[in-house]
Amino acid sequence: MGGMSVTAEQQVVLEMFGFHVEGELVKHFKLGIVREKEEFARISSPEELREYVKQLLRNQCLWKRQND
Repeated sequence: MGGMSVTAEQQVVLEMFGFHVEGELVKHFKLGIVREKEEFARISSPEELREYVKQLLRNQCLWKRQND
C-alpha cells in the first residue's frame, strides 16, 4: 500500500530549503532531518508548505543549539 506522493511543486519547495526526496522519505542532510513523505504531501498549498518547512527547520536548529 503506497503512501501519498509529493507533487513536483511540493518537491521544488522542499528542495529550496535543502531537502531531498528519497523513496518514501524526505531528508535534510545538513540538519539530519528524516521525515515520512506523507507528512509533506498532505500540505497542498505551497505557502503552507513553506511555512511548515520553515518551522521545522527553526525547531531543528533550536534543538541542535540546546543539545550541542
